[in-house]
Amino acid sequence: MALVATIGVGRLVSGERHRQAAPSGRSNGAARVGRKETLPALSVAPSPARLRQALSVSRPPAAPRPPTNAAPPSLRGTDVDGAVTVDERGDLVVGPELLGLFDYFLSATGEEPAPAIRARIVAAIRERAAGPAAEQAIALLDRYLGYREAAGGARVEQEADPAARLAALREIRRAWFGEEAAERLFGDEEREIDAAIEESRILTDEALSPEERDARIADVEAALPEPVREAREAATRPLAQQAEEQALREAGASDEEMHAHRVATVGPEAADRLAELDRQRAAWRQRLDAFAGARADIEATAADPDARRAAEEALLERSFTPEERLRVGAILGLAR
Repeated sequence: MALVATIGVGRLVSGERHRQAAPSGRSNGAARVGRKETLPALSVAPSPARLRQALSVSRPPAAPRPPTNAAPPSLRGTDVDGAVTVDERGDLVVGPELLGLFDYFLSATGEEPAPAIRARIVAAIRERAAGPAAEQAIALLDRYLGYREAAGGARVEQEADPAARLAALREIRRAWFGEEAAERLFGDEEREIDAAIEESRILTDEALSPEERDARIADVEAALPEPVREAREAATRPLAQQAEEQALREAGASDEEMHAHRVATVGPEAADRLAELDRQRAAWRQRLDAFAGARADIEATAADPDARRAAEEALLERSFTPEERLRVGAILGLAR
C-alpha cells in the first residue's frame, strides 16, 4: 500500500513530485493566485469558441521581463519538458503537456524567487506561442499556481487512504479548473492512480488465488486509456525482458536461441546491440576474474603487508584504466 500511497499523490500539485511550492507572499504573477476572481474561467468544451471564451483574459497581464541570469543549478544541462499546443484558430489546446512545461520550471522552486520562476515560464510560453494562445497559457499558469497553493494547503496526511487523497485532489482540481478542463489536464493521470489503487487492493486480497489476481490486474490494465497503457508498458518492458531472458538462460537456452528471442521481442537492431552488450559484459567479467585470481596469488605469497599492497597497486594499474580502477575498487572493496 505504501507504493500506491506514493503514486496516489501523483501530481499532488502536478509536479509536486519535485518540491513543495513556495509559500504565499510572492510578487508578480504568484501574488495573484489568491485573487481567484481575476482569473479566467476554465470551463472547456470541445468547440474552439467555448475554448476561447474559457481561457480569455479581459486585461492581459504585463509581460514580465525574461530572466537574464543563468538557469537554476537543477535545470542546467537539461531539456525543457512539456509543450504549448495551438489549434488551427490560434487558440491554446489545454492538455497535460502544458503542465509538463510548468512543472519543469517549478521543479526549481527554492533555488530562485517565485517571481523569477514565473517569468521563466512566461518567457518559455512566448517562445512557443503568440497571440491568444500565449495569453491563454499565461492565464492558465496563474490558475495553476493558485491550484498548487490550494492543494498544498489542503494536503491530506501521508498516512491517509490513497483513494481519499485522490478524491480530495479531484475536488480541488475541479474547483479551480472546472470539470472539463480538469479532465483534460489531469484525467489520464487520475485514471492511472485509480488503477494503481485498485491493483494494490487486488494484490492484498488474500481471498483471491494467484490466477484470479493476475486476471483482475489484467482487466484493470486493459481499462486504462491507450496512451497510459503504452507508457506503463514502456516503463516496465526492460524489466520484463530481463526476467524473460533470465528464465531462458536458467532453462539452458543457447546464444542462438537467446538471439532469436530478442529479435522476436525487440527487433534485430536492438538484438544486435544487446548481443554486443553481452560480449562486453563477458569480457569485463573475465578481466575482473583474472585480476581477482592474480590478487589472491599475491595475498598467498607476499607476507609483508607493504610489499603486498605495492604488488596489488601495480597489478591494478597494469590491468585497468584509471576510470576502470574506480569501478574495480567499488566492486571488490579495495582500500585505496
